[in-house]
Amino acid sequence: MNVAVLGNLALLTVKDPAEAARRLLTLNMNREALWVALALAVVLNTLLQVLSNVLYPVSDPDMQDLAGSITLYVAVVGGGLVVSIAAFYQVGQKMGGKGSFNDIMILMVWLQFLRVAVQAFSLLLLISLPGLLDILAFAAFLLGLYITVHFIDQAHRFGSPLKALGVLVLSALAIAVVITILLSLVGGPMLGIPAHV
Repeated sequence: MNVAVLGNLALLTVKDPAEAARRLLTLNMNREALWVALALAVVLNTLLQVLSNVLYPVSDPDMQDLAGSITLYVAVVGGGLVVSIAAFYQVGQKMGGKGSFNDIMILMVWLQFLRVAVQAFSLLLLISLPGLLDILAFAAFLLGLYITVHFIDQAHRFGSPLKALGVLVLSALAIAVVITILLSLVGGPMLGIPAHV
């Protein structure tokens, strides 16, 4: 794919995410290529985050450790993306979806590249028009949800964005439960909280 094709696909993703998803699903990328693409998206995301931290240092003390550690940031972004893909796949299958792990993966990796593009644009706004940054972030969040719902719908062949929204909500709840359990098992001692509390 050349830059023009990628640009057209990005525009189509915003205008008609269902059609964009159908086109992406016809690419039939193998698992190895998808993992490389995922790694590249995470690295690009991290580089932009590092640049953002240089231009606009994080003031929240709770976020300074994450912002200051590239390895931790890569682990959080990459791990979060992989866990989300697995959750969308598993929950969708339980709800009668027919999408494969690769189907979900190609769509979510593409969405991650779009987020990288939004992040790059946000950096430009940070330098030139910082007042618009919050508006862009909120709009990107809503658009991301809209696209994700249509992507899940197409990947699982539901024919129902409402059912895909159910997958999204249930996946988020499942991820939250798993994270809570993991934090309860290892988070206390790691954060200096006595293990018997």
